[in-house]
Amino acid sequence: MLRASLLIALGWILSAGVAGLSHAFAITLMLPATSVILLCHVAFDHERSLPAGLTVAIILGYLEDLHQGLPTGTLTLSFALVYLVLSWLSLRLAVSGNTVRALTALVACFAVDLLTWGILIVLADPLGISREGLQSGLRMIHWHALATMLAAPAVWGMIAGLDAFVRRRRGGDSGKGANAGNHLPFRQS
Repeated sequence: MLRASLLIALGWILSAGVAGLSHAFAITLMLPATSVILLCHVAFDHERSLPAGLTVAIILGYLEDLHQGLPTGTLTLSFALVYLVLSWLSLRLAVSGNTVRALTALVACFAVDLLTWGILIVLADPLGISREGLQSGLRMIHWHALATMLAAPAVWGMIAGLDAFVRRRRGGDSGKGANAGNHLPFRQS
């Protein structure tokens, strides 16, 4: 529970912090989807049950909906669906090393963005959203995915710091802590 709460808090801090820093420094480049990186971690973390991971994914998606000003539920649904697919893949694939983690974040970001775009296209007329604006946004998702891929190693480093904190709170590195010893799927390289 502590670890899930810390991951949700980290997701909110990263979303707000990245956006705030880009605004303060007038950065106009595409920003990374740090919550998607956290979503990948949650999906490939075998120490969390499917319902608990899905809860974290839904909360992260909801916070992103609030942060980005999207219709409530848009990113929530996208995060939940992508989490379920990533969880299924986690039973078949191991994600270890910064390169594979970054590529996983890239693919997950594409999936979240495409699902979100699809949801918004379906709801464009009832919500009064410009289809032309959505079409131009679709042409930019590769930059969003690239920025996310480049930020993935730093975010996974923050997650490793949270894991170390949780282990210390639980009584040391006796192997019973969250992701103790950084065993698969998140082995440090």
